[in-house]
Amino acid sequence: MSVFWIWLTGLLFGLIHSLLAAEQIKTALYERGIGIQAYRLTYSLLALVLTGIWLLFVHMLPDAPLYRLEGWLNWLMLSLQLAGLAVALLSFRDVDAGVFIGLKPVPESGEAFYEAGVYRLMRHPMYSGVMLALLASPAHTLNSINLALVISLYFVIGARFEERRMLAAHPDYADYRRRVPAFIPRVGKSIGQ
Repeated sequence: MSVFWIWLTGLLFGLIHSLLAAEQIKTALYERGIGIQAYRLTYSLLALVLTGIWLLFVHMLPDAPLYRLEGWLNWLMLSLQLAGLAVALLSFRDVDAGVFIGLKPVPESGEAFYEAGVYRLMRHPMYSGVMLALLASPAHTLNSINLALVISLYFVIGARFEERRMLAAHPDYADYRRRVPAFIPRVGKSIGQ
């Protein structure tokens, strides 16, 4: 029964999160006098609070161990998790985090389109890094693996919506999308290329 609640609340969270990010909602709020920076900050804070509530709810559900890797497999998975966290953190190196979460105003030129650093290797490094960190855990319970799967599914679906927005805002995004994979970098590419 816990798995059902994880997926139901995860999909509900994803729906709310996506609806609040929809252009129609943003436009309606902007027309009512809410600025872009205030919207971004409110959206970020609301996402943080809702994520915390959701994770607390999942933590309170009955759970059962699924597996725990030992020895070199444990270290391999921990290494993959660290790599995932590194990718997620590197993705912020080329993004103005203050603008991203609403602490700073969006520049007059509009939202930036990033194609530097880790964004040269994949279009969604934040999502990729978090998914790798979640899925590569050396120990999973029934709840934790389902939580990781529902979050990963949300990132894959959310990336599609994000790309529609980027295509509308940046015509050169179409070429970038053709050249750069979404989540997994092509073997042989380097950041310096």
